[in-house]
Amino acid sequence: MASLELTIPALWADHHVTAVKRLLSPITGVEDVIASSAFKAVVIEYDAKKTSEAALVKALTAAGYAPGDLEVVGRRPDGRFDPAWDTNGIRSTTTNLVDNQLSGEFRKY
Repeated sequence: MASLELTIPALWADHHVTAVKRLLSPITGVEDVIASSAFKAVVIEYDAKKTSEAALVKALTAAGYAPGDLEVVGRRPDGRFDPAWDTNGIRSTTTNLVDNQLSGEFRKY
């Protein structure tokens, strides 16, 4: 039994985890698929006599889940993580008035 661990940058939500498991599980020789959107990683246990690492990578790539390097956005000198703040400006949100009216001690559900 062989094991292949891959970083999949496009694996960012649970529906991607499900898609990857559905994609890999039917391949002849694949015994187990462990996927994590939190770590953007997939571990595939497979029989090397029935399938190859190249075939597994090809299947993932064809489905839009190409293995790659995990991009980590580090902390900037000003303490912020997100570099998009420089181009997007200040983020502001407003609370829906109805939400305010239904909150607190006087909830009207």
